[in-house]
Amino acid sequence: MPSIRIIDSITAPGSASRPNEDSAGGNANCAFVIDGATGLGGNSIVGLHGSDAAWLARFARSTFEELVRDGREVADVVRELNQRAFNVVHEAAHALPIEPWNMPVAGFQMLRVEDDVVVTHGLGDCRLFLIDADGREFDTSAIKSAHAYERDGARKAIAQSGGFATHQALADAPVVRDELRRRRAAYNRPGGSVWTLGTEPDAADHVVSEQLAVTLPARGLLCSDGFAALVDQYDRYGVAEFVRTAGDAGLAQLLQELRHIERIEDPDGKRFPRFKVSDDATAVFFEIVA
Repeated sequence: MPSIRIIDSITAPGSASRPNEDSAGGNANCAFVIDGATGLGGNSIVGLHGSDAAWLARFARSTFEELVRDGREVADVVRELNQRAFNVVHEAAHALPIEPWNMPVAGFQMLRVEDDVVVTHGLGDCRLFLIDADGREFDTSAIKSAHAYERDGARKAIAQSGGFATHQALADAPVVRDELRRRRAAYNRPGGSVWTLGTEPDAADHVVSEQLAVTLPARGLLCSDGFAALVDQYDRYGVAEFVRTAGDAGLAQLLQELRHIERIEDPDGKRFPRFKVSDDATAVFFEIVA
């Protein structure tokens, strides 16, 4: 039966002044990354780990590591995770109303072996990059082409807000924040296109799952979108080169290159439009063996 081995992992906040709202983990059955969505100016509800997004990322990590076991469907795990999170959030709110845009949400991408088949599951815009023993490349995300949509939105937000010279995070600009709140409020709604980890158990019905026909051994990366920007936004790597560089140079070297682009080459976001100078960045480098 194939097995997954985590070779290396790394996680870093986008700014020293903000909490890291990513997390990553795994157990004998899986490996995964989680990307909490930064809050949009509301008060913290749970009040732990510096932000509700950081709390949710850690809560989801521990819940995945507890519940993802042989024979249990990932959708069922997501349903229980979100129900648990719902209970925590609403108990912490003390029956006070919560604006829909202020609910904690997070995306994830997971790799798992199920009945001798390699499967990936996800919600949101985290990424999987993989190359198998025959040199075939594979990459996916639960939201296809999310990086292109993000880039177009960031370009507009920079024009509206005055860019990073005025706001290190464009969501701090009222005109941008109002639009992001409108979009966030539509998450996890019937008929909506974005479903997440968070407080809506029905998100389990929207987990995107894909079987991978790969020749073993295979190697790959699970990444938050902040780390995947090296491929998706900055065009520094193709899939195979990205995975091979992770093995040859290590994740710390890739992180250093990422931050050099963001803080030295393009600190104003004119070349690579984005909502923050640097986002939280997390990656798990793994191999799958027979």
